[in-house]
Amino acid sequence: MIIALTENSREYANIIFHIIRIFIPTLTWDDFLNNTSDKAILLEIKVNNEKIYCTLKDNCSFKFDINDGNGEINKAVKIGVYKLLASFLKYKNSPWGILTGIRPTKIVHRLWDQGLNTAEIYSVLKKEYLLSDEKIENLIEITSFQRNNLLIHKEAKVNVSIYISIPFCPSKCSYCSFPSYIISKWENKLETYLDCLIKEIIQVGEALKNNNIVVQTVYIGGGTPSVLTHKQLNRLLKVINSALITNKTIEFTLEAGRPDTIDKKKLEILKELGVNRISINPQTMVDKTLNEIGRNHTSNEVIEIFRLAKKIGFEIINMDIILGLPGEDIDSLRYTLDEISKLRPNNVTVHVLSLKRSSKYDLGLLENSNENLIAEMLEVTKQKMYDNGLIPYYLYRQRQMIANLENIGYCEYDYPCIYNIQMIEERQTIWGLGVGATSKVLLNDEYALENQNNPKDLFYYIENIDEVITEKVKAIYKLYRREIK
Repeated sequence: MIIALTENSREYANIIFHIIRIFIPTLTWDDFLNNTSDKAILLEIKVNNEKIYCTLKDNCSFKFDINDGNGEINKAVKIGVYKLLASFLKYKNSPWGILTGIRPTKIVHRLWDQGLNTAEIYSVLKKEYLLSDEKIENLIEITSFQRNNLLIHKEAKVNVSIYISIPFCPSKCSYCSFPSYIISKWENKLETYLDCLIKEIIQVGEALKNNNIVVQTVYIGGGTPSVLTHKQLNRLLKVINSALITNKTIEFTLEAGRPDTIDKKKLEILKELGVNRISINPQTMVDKTLNEIGRNHTSNEVIEIFRLAKKIGFEIINMDIILGLPGEDIDSLRYTLDEISKLRPNNVTVHVLSLKRSSKYDLGLLENSNENLIAEMLEVTKQKMYDNGLIPYYLYRQRQMIANLENIGYCEYDYPCIYNIQMIEERQTIWGLGVGATSKVLLNDEYALENQNNPKDLFYYIENIDEVITEKVKAIYKLYRREIK
């Protein structure tokens, strides 16, 4: 089905497009904006006398009072189109209502900031955003945890977090959309990349120290950072310790996500050089699925590496799983959850499969997915996490998620990933270093952000490293209002 806009309704095109994709996830921007086929159902939006009129070509219409959108025209248009399409397509309401952004918790934090109580926040989310009771309860629980544990507070603005990108992997997972380079093909560039990355780390660290800025957390992601050799890993971590880490740094994470890239010596290096949180990510414990999605390891390897990490002394270990992988059902999920539960990780991140243009999966998987099955999977996972003593501590969404659901991080009460919270809630500046890394710069007391992106292309990053560093150092001094020495 294709729904296209009438010519006089195009000023609302962007917000309407994302609402329609809740119902028709495979609709493209070009078809929506430019389709002239007789088969396209035309949607018209008119605003007249404080009323919004949403009409489809077949005379299915809906009138909406702007005041019901709290006086905001765009929000009222979203609600009107949402209700019109839900009625026209006989579609059950989306649990996330009209919300299409990836950070719904930010809305709730703003409501807490305004002094609203739990009942008032519940009412706003229900009336103005059409959220389900379950999603409202999730948001209130997660944001309350973050605020009660002082993980969202004013002091976050005088601290920063650091993201360091290692964009190399042993193989490309079918679902992956991150910029990454297969190590077997790009190994000859790894040392040069590390030289450039280390140069960026040292100079950014110096600029932060000159401005008396505290690095609260460091997160090394990728790619798969554990593809580094023992020597490379040792070198990188020593530089990070010297340039960025202080006695006020409370979290140092490295994604050791692929067990086929980890051994005892690497774990000992991580432990010795201050890494206090690692990720060992199976995505599933079903070996058949692991093979089909391009993960060159078995579930037994996951178990062996996890136990080895615990023996070496890692107290905080995260595991990721993905719901909605092709071929998996409730029984597959229960098996994965049971196997993970035996290991008792104190962090588990539950992802719902999201389809991206740079992944190997196409939109057909999204269109043909069983939404009820994925929703049931999410509920089964939630109950298992609670049974294991884990609580939800952060949440985010992605475009083109199967069943229009969400990703949730669970943790033991005392072991949330602080970096994850700061990244999602966007109340702290995060400096991104390396290929494809994004810096999120907090500009003012209203939490306005400016994104600064490092090059995604490995060659470009290497060839222009001095320019990349210069721009970032200038931004640091400008942000903290000091002159470059």
